[in-house]
Amino acid sequence: MVKRIAVYGVFETLTPVFQRYWKRRIDGVLQRYWKKTTRLKKVTMSGRYEFHGRGRDLFKAVRKAHRVMPRGYVDVSAEKFLEHPERYGQEGSWIEKDIVS
Repeated sequence: MVKRIAVYGVFETLTPVFQRYWKRRIDGVLQRYWKKTTRLKKVTMSGRYEFHGRGRDLFKAVRKAHRVMPRGYVDVSAEKFLEHPERYGQEGSWIEKDIVS
């Protein structure tokens, strides 16, 4: 039997700032591009993890989710999340958090 647990709430994280600039193409047309800069800004976002798997893996995944914030709504097995947490989230800190099993 597969167990499930959800971690969701509001968190703060640092995201890169995008800059808009204009570039003149070879044919003479001005075209707008977006470029990612090295500057970061702090944003408040909301997200949710839906973990499923064995009890021991769920416990480890919830512990790891205290530091890795989700990118939107993430439904993933706890085992895969523990192998590569950077695929499913980014560094940050929770403001409000709820855990539902």
